[in-house]
Amino acid sequence: MNTKKPRDPLYPRGFEETQELKKQISSELQKPSKKEEDELTPLKKLNRKIGIYLSPKSIDITDNERKRKIGVIITTLILLTLIITAYYFIIYEPSQEALSLAKTTKLNELHELYSGALTDSPNALLLENQINDGKDAHEVESINVLTPATKDWKDHHKQSINLHQDKYNRTMATYENESKSTIIPAYEAMEIVNENDAKILSQIKFEEPNTVSVPILVSRLQAGAGLVKEGSVVDIYANSNSTSENATNSTSPEIRGCTVISIMRYEENGEINSEYSKSKMNVDGNSTDPHEDTDRFSSDVLEMIKGAIINGYDEKKTFEMLDDYGVKLSNYERQINLGDLDAQYMLLIETPQDKVSFILNNMENIVLTIPTSDAPDWMVEEISSTYEN
Repeated sequence: MNTKKPRDPLYPRGFEETQELKKQISSELQKPSKKEEDELTPLKKLNRKIGIYLSPKSIDITDNERKRKIGVIITTLILLTLIITAYYFIIYEPSQEALSLAKTTKLNELHELYSGALTDSPNALLLENQINDGKDAHEVESINVLTPATKDWKDHHKQSINLHQDKYNRTMATYENESKSTIIPAYEAMEIVNENDAKILSQIKFEEPNTVSVPILVSRLQAGAGLVKEGSVVDIYANSNSTSENATNSTSPEIRGCTVISIMRYEENGEINSEYSKSKMNVDGNSTDPHEDTDRFSSDVLEMIKGAIINGYDEKKTFEMLDDYGVKLSNYERQINLGDLDAQYMLLIETPQDKVSFILNNMENIVLTIPTSDAPDWMVEEISSTYEN
């Protein structure tokens, strides 16, 4: 029986055979798979490799390849550990130590400058927070503490000087770390404040002078060579060679700016016994005629004053003649380079009340000096003439 399908008259002869041949070829030959894209990101590549290590069952790899890859992982971990350790000990830890040292140093500077009355200043707290928040040593070291501290101290001291003045427009500067006091006019205190920074200003405190007048009996050497007078401003030192427990070895005065209220010599310095003789011999042949003129003067300055008081002398003329007698005498002795070196002086000195015991306990050892900034006229003239061109 013929089962062959009749040919479709619409297609040319041999068309069906051609189509069957194509189907057979396509069924025998497997279609190639699409090539995998090689353009993977590094992250995807890393994930794929990790997947291989973590899923050895899904991907067939040899034992040698597995050992090699495990060795790479261990080596990488060791290198990372070494790098992290080296970074910590070589870079991180030294930088943290430097940062800690810088913070400590800067905080010490801050607390030194912002001390006393400015301990709780808002700027001090702000700077302390800024120092503690510093990220590296250079940042901390670059924080400027001196400039704001200087401004704050100047503002504080100017207010303090205006508040702490006596009726003579003076104030007393007390140094915090020393038992030193200085009585100065208010304008000089202002100059000190304007001319110094916080390193000096943080050590000074201005108070209202609390002074008393102290009588002292001293030698001429101790009394500024006897050339001080009423109104002289003197500094008081303690003799460094003294064995007294109260005397101190210091290059700065114990008390500055003391005023000499009065000064007296011993009465013997007012006793005057003077005699002036002039001899002349006239010769005429065998005859001689000696002639001598003698002037004598004897007086007692204190007795003259007493006489003037009871109208024995003209009081006005007497006081004009004897005005400043003791100072004039000392000055003349200075000019002729001859004087009574054994003279004793009774002085009345204005000094801070808390220094009275020091003066009384060291009366044998104290020395009064005349600062050249408050020098008398004769001293100014001598110094000026020395350095004139």
